[in-house]
Amino acid sequence: MSELIAKQKGRLRNIILWLLWQSPKRGIDIIDDIYKMTWGWWKPSPGSVYPLLNKMEEEGVIERVSDGKYRITQKGIEEIKELLPSRYSGSIEDAVEELEGLVQYFKETDKDKLSLYKDRILEALKSMEEVIKNV
Repeated sequence: MSELIAKQKGRLRNIILWLLWQSPKRGIDIIDDIYKMTWGWWKPSPGSVYPLLNKMEEEGVIERVSDGKYRITQKGIEEIKELLPSRYSGSIEDAVEELEGLVQYFKETDKDKLSLYKDRILEALKSMEEVIKNV
């Protein structure tokens, strides 16, 4: 029985890391997202999620940010990198089309939600400008 419990905790850990790879979240958001992902079949209890979050934070695979949300660290990404989709494997043409699609997505996204990522987007734009200047 303890082996089954250990497997479940391992799955929960990977799911949490994957969810945090997508975006920073509060503990309750993680519980709700898992419930939605499983179409209501599984709603992990706060008694299993929050102690695991504390342990993961101590291990350095996640960190708590100023707004109380948890965010995955590079160490956490390394832990689950084989579970993550490849960042990019297409052609330059495909990448440009993807960028154009992202611009359209940002235009249609709720501005309040988008504002949470403004600094990161601006930093990415600066990096992209540097790449293009050197061509």
